[in-house]
Amino acid sequence: MTSDLAWLKGHAFLMCVGPGFGPQDVAPAVSGALETGLGGIVLSPSHVELAGDTEGLTVAVVVGFPTGRHHSLVKAAEARLAVQQGATEVWLSPDLAVADSNRLLAEFVAVREAVPHPVTLAVILESSARTPESVAAVAGAARLAGVDRLVTAGGWLGKGTGASVSTGLPLTVTGAETLEDVITALESGADRVGVSSTAAVDSPPH
Repeated sequence: MTSDLAWLKGHAFLMCVGPGFGPQDVAPAVSGALETGLGGIVLSPSHVELAGDTEGLTVAVVVGFPTGRHHSLVKAAEARLAVQQGATEVWLSPDLAVADSNRLLAEFVAVREAVPHPVTLAVILESSARTPESVAAVAGAARLAGVDRLVTAGGWLGKGTGASVSTGLPLTVTGAETLEDVITALESGADRVGVSSTAAVDSPPH
């Protein structure tokens, strides 16, 4: 059971992009993620330089977040700067009002070119706020642009569910608050889970 729990923790990312999360919270969050054995942490762009020594912890940063209504060139620049400051993964927020495949593709390509491999590029679906057709359009454009994975939700517009999302790309399901949530997300097809706190993987299932 200990090895199983360690495996689960290694597939969990601590979400630190909520409205109440400030600069003073970055260092304690990084320390908590490291002590718990999590796989990564998700930060806002202005907080990346505050992360310090992450000791191999994957540092993901959200760009264009939370509305996605930033110019594509601004998103690309934001992503590039975050990587220069130490992020190894970028989570891109597209505009929820955009479902046109060509517009989505153009933006995804712009950001992909700004942060080429080995940086991991993910696109945030906000699946609870999109129609199935819109989710399919985002996923299709992401695959064509060379995006590495998709994320169900960023946390500002509600939780994203993973069970109904079939995208053809590796999937991170966010919104897990308990160990049961983490297990359910992984069983639904996700290979990583965004957790609201380290307690989500420290508390035994009920």
